[in-house]
Amino acid sequence: MSEPIQVPMPGVALPILMKQGGKKAYNLSELEELTGPVYRVYTEQIRRCISSLTAYAAQCAAAHHEEQLPKLREHIVMMGGFWGTEEDVSVDPYEVSERKYGRSFDAAIAEARQNGSAPPLTEQAMRDVLTGLEVHMQEMDNSGDLDNLIDECDQLSRQLRVEWKITPPESQQTVLTMEGMSL
Repeated sequence: MSEPIQVPMPGVALPILMKQGGKKAYNLSELEELTGPVYRVYTEQIRRCISSLTAYAAQCAAAHHEEQLPKLREHIVMMGGFWGTEEDVSVDPYEVSERKYGRSFDAAIAEARQNGSAPPLTEQAMRDVLTGLEVHMQEMDNSGDLDNLIDECDQLSRQLRVEWKITPPESQQTVLTMEGMSL
């Protein structure tokens, strides 16, 4: 297995990457070359977050705590669309996310309701959710004009931290460490 890698979080990534690149100005292709590997790591973290949030929602369904399922589904589909990597610009990334993540969510909920149980979340899965939400919030902040969505994600993150009894980092997290990934 490869060594864990560390990349800067979205809130601080661009200045750090540009400094590491050693230039003051970059054209678009140079910027893509510089940021592409880091955004592949972010996208993988979001995929892990979505998968773990779906598992959490299945637990809620199995426990008959249905009240937050619609909001969890909405978060998952929105995150998947926001981070969509469709090459074809005519394809709506939110429609793709609905088909991919929304259907997976619905299937997990239906199975949990039918079985009356869902597998427990590991500590790593919980951390994947919280880290993914932080990456997502920072990237939305970088995109601008998404304060309401950022607030909703922050509220979800705080709720889950309390529920899972996980304290937030003492300082603003500036590095994302990923196991099993390489740049």
